[in-house]
Amino acid sequence: MFDFHNTADEREPLDALVKRHFGYIRHVHVNEMDGRHPGTGTFDFRPVFQTLAGLKYSRWVSLEVFDFKPGAVQIIREAMQFLENLEEKL
Repeated sequence: MFDFHNTADEREPLDALVKRHFGYIRHVHVNEMDGRHPGTGTFDFRPVFQTLAGLKYSRWVSLEVFDFKPGAVQIIREAMQFLENLEEKL
């Protein structure tokens, strides 16, 4: 699994890690580094998703959130909109 939240201490660019370990990636967890849903922070997801798209990744991408204050409906709507916008830019 490639888990964005658990990459905070990596020294190598995340897209390079994905390229190197792509054969092992079966699942991707997305969230901001502070545990909120994607799009609420400043993390740049684009390089990793460009790499995944270029390598024809077609497996699971799941939302992993640790801050539920906005509520489930708002979280999923905003996260899906963010990911759909990101996909359009790839």
